[in-house]
Amino acid sequence: MLFPPDITQQIVNCAHWADKLVRADLIEGIIVSENDYTSNFTSALRREIDARAIPGLRAKIQVLNPSAERELGADACVILQNQSHFKASIFEAKWPRLSTHVNTWDSRQKSTGESHFQSQLLRQRMQRHNTAIWEMFYCEFPFSKQPSYMPGEGSACVWHEDAFRTAAVRLDPHDPWTDDELMALLEAHGIAIADIFAALCECTKGKALPINRYEVAFGDGGAPHEALIISYGQPAG
Repeated sequence: MLFPPDITQQIVNCAHWADKLVRADLIEGIIVSENDYTSNFTSALRREIDARAIPGLRAKIQVLNPSAERELGADACVILQNQSHFKASIFEAKWPRLSTHVNTWDSRQKSTGESHFQSQLLRQRMQRHNTAIWEMFYCEFPFSKQPSYMPGEGSACVWHEDAFRTAAVRLDPHDPWTDDELMALLEAHGIAIADIFAALCECTKGKALPINRYEVAFGDGGAPHEALIISYGQPAG
């Protein structure tokens, strides 16, 4: 485990509340895009952690690679660390707008003719050895009125490996994903953001690396532009 159980529970609770708060803004129309939600979620998570003023626990946004381009197939990075080890995770955000749109959340890329989401999964795949990866689907349905495949209070998340295995058996990987395919994926593998952070902190997902430059977790792909870094205690050295 990266953290003592009580610290893990605090981080898990903060992730839950950050997602719920931003979903409330999405429902009210204050959030207007995937990027808007993602930025607000990471900022809300940082504030939730820091506002609790737990000794030794802190969160900050840090630039990792000023010249980075979006090549990871992901929208955001979260790094968790204790005094000796850190764990890098990335996630791709989607807002399928299932209450108002039909089959619009994925598209065919003009340059390659393949599904955009499929290409993102393939790019994520190159980072799977040292990073934990998940897909995060935002939900604009009012609280208590969301479909059964969506969590009651936040977003629906899927581990990358589950999404990738599902993608591997699609009849034509070039075709954009449909709403029905997404619903089936979420019904089979959907979990809440609290489950994601519990697995990260408890080390059932991802790989803990010795404290070093964060870039080592991303290999030749290069680190993302910035990350939300959640730390407990002071790193050794």
